[in-house]
Amino acid sequence: MQSVGLIGLGNAGRPMAERILSKGYALTVFDIDNAKVQTAVERGALAANSAEAAVGEITIILLPSSVEVRQAILGEGGALGNLKAGMTLVDLSGTDPDCARELQERLGERQVTFIGGTIHASGAPAVVIPQGRFSIVVGGEKVKLAPTVGLLNDVADTVICLPEPWMPKAFKIAIILYATINNIITAEICSWLTAQGADPKLFLQLLRTTGSDASSARLEEFMKRNNNNGGALSNSYKDFRQALDRPAAMAELYQIITGTDLSQATLNTEGRIPASREPRVVYLGD
Repeated sequence: MQSVGLIGLGNAGRPMAERILSKGYALTVFDIDNAKVQTAVERGALAANSAEAAVGEITIILLPSSVEVRQAILGEGGALGNLKAGMTLVDLSGTDPDCARELQERLGERQVTFIGGTIHASGAPAVVIPQGRFSIVVGGEKVKLAPTVGLLNDVADTVICLPEPWMPKAFKIAIILYATINNIITAEICSWLTAQGADPKLFLQLLRTTGSDASSARLEEFMKRNNNNGGALSNSYKDFRQALDRPAAMAELYQIITGTDLSQATLNTEGRIPASREPRVVYLGD
């Protein structure tokens, strides 16, 4: 079984370490927070004192943004110092397409395979990742992806493969753009209804009653705040560098502007965890 390195033990990295260990892989971990490393060690991981020392046959990096990723790979004590020909680096961090292209070029000079990727979890990462109920989107040449897809599909229930390493990063930002536009439109609608003297909560009831499921779901998500089901403003900010692109922030701003309390507008439901399914690998494009 391949040796695996994991750099970054944050909101997604910690449960990822738990998931990898549960599948029986030899895992070496590194994080600048030693307490997080020790927690992983207690679960069976080996500790590394630098990103360079955490490198394995397959190394996964899970950090907030391109800034931290470049430092962890290219900086002093970075993974690049120990990456050798034939090894693979999988970047599942919140990086952008330009960073992915740069890393592909730099690692290619050493004949190291670079795979760009993103994690897609419908629910809190601390819950769904240890259970394997999430998807990983990766990009790269099919022949280079193949040796790593087995590990990834042991970890996630779906692995979606794209032709280029930068594509998962671009598509993740596109998803955030969709969410941003939907939230801005929803905020405008609620503000307009308030200006007309109509209660947006009554509008939500109308949408539900008429069976407008897609619209009511969007409005209900906008009105929810302070949940632990993902979609936090900080996560969006690191991905897209925009301050108001999630329902929690937009709804809070709406309340401040209008003085309206939305807290009783929606049902008190928990985040939905996807149903368990057989592991699968999906190739899209050539």
